[in-house]
Amino acid sequence: MDDKYLQYLKPLAAVAIIIFMGWYFLDIVAYILAAIFFSLIGSPLVKQLDKIRFGRVQMPHSLSAGITLLTMVTGVGLFLVLIVPLIVSQANVIASIDIDGMNKYFQESMAGFYKFLVQYNVVDPQASFSEYLKSQLSGVVDLAQFTNFFSSLVSGTGSVLMGLFIVLFLTFYFLLDNDLAKRSILIITPEKHVENVEKVLHDSKFLLVRYFHGILIEVGIMMTLEATGLLIFGIPNAILIGFIGGLMNVIPYLGPLIGGIIGVVLASLSVIGVGDYDSILYTIITVIGVFAASNMVDNFVLQPQIYSRSVKAHPVEIFLAIIIGGKISGIAGMILAVPTYTVIKVIARQFMQRMKLIKYLTSKM
Repeated sequence: MDDKYLQYLKPLAAVAIIIFMGWYFLDIVAYILAAIFFSLIGSPLVKQLDKIRFGRVQMPHSLSAGITLLTMVTGVGLFLVLIVPLIVSQANVIASIDIDGMNKYFQESMAGFYKFLVQYNVVDPQASFSEYLKSQLSGVVDLAQFTNFFSSLVSGTGSVLMGLFIVLFLTFYFLLDNDLAKRSILIITPEKHVENVEKVLHDSKFLLVRYFHGILIEVGIMMTLEATGLLIFGIPNAILIGFIGGLMNVIPYLGPLIGGIIGVVLASLSVIGVGDYDSILYTIITVIGVFAASNMVDNFVLQPQIYSRSVKAHPVEIFLAIIIGGKISGIAGMILAVPTYTVIKVIARQFMQRMKLIKYLTSKM
């Protein structure tokens, strides 16, 4: 075969092999990516700890890495200690809902709505509204669902613990050896491209660290804003709802909507659980108002700082990247869209800088 064709086939074959191996060992790739993510989050703290001196003795680098990993694990542990009891409390409230009492309270006011459902064949016309409402609510508060959930959780504990150990192990060594992943990539890079790949890795790391730190700050601020707002207005289980609402902001665009819906459902069920049916409308309006106000702050203050400045991309670029990511891989694709697009831009700037489009897109990087 002509050498002219071989020079194109070799890189294509290499990419195909890498894609296949990544798919075949998807779980291992996920562990490595998670470890790289946590190491990027913790690397600034390692650098700060390395500067500490005890007299003439400098802080050992291995100790800096260990303290950083312990700090991250402690932070996650404290979140779990705070959140898990709130989840259990919410489950108990849902399980204690008086279905018969709620059915009696809403039977008259919802009769018109039920007729609408019957008219459009949404429900069986032979069933009474009382039976329909009871069946729907029974599905929501069925303790068997919680039992099945926890049974699945317990059955998967072994694999979860193994995955957690692998991620922590890899994270520690990525923190300990800051260039471990970089050297691994450079080893398989052709010699003529080493300099360019090294530049790509350096710039990608710089931008991704800023982006991930920005996302963590955004999530923390949103949790605080939403939980504080709900507490001020006396919404039950405000901390759990604020935590979930803030956490959903890792999903661009759809996250606030999903968080708001979950917040409304949890708050409404909490009010219903104590039999305070007259407060349901107030609760729903308050949760929607708090989430809407918080997301105004997010849209006009936080996101421009995170997306535009950390990854140096125009909002339209970010929007299109997220839409494409969602089209390719749903929610996971939307979450990974911005960091993936950032890396692609860095690679394109380094290897295709003569193209006008690439020059334009990367002019601010």
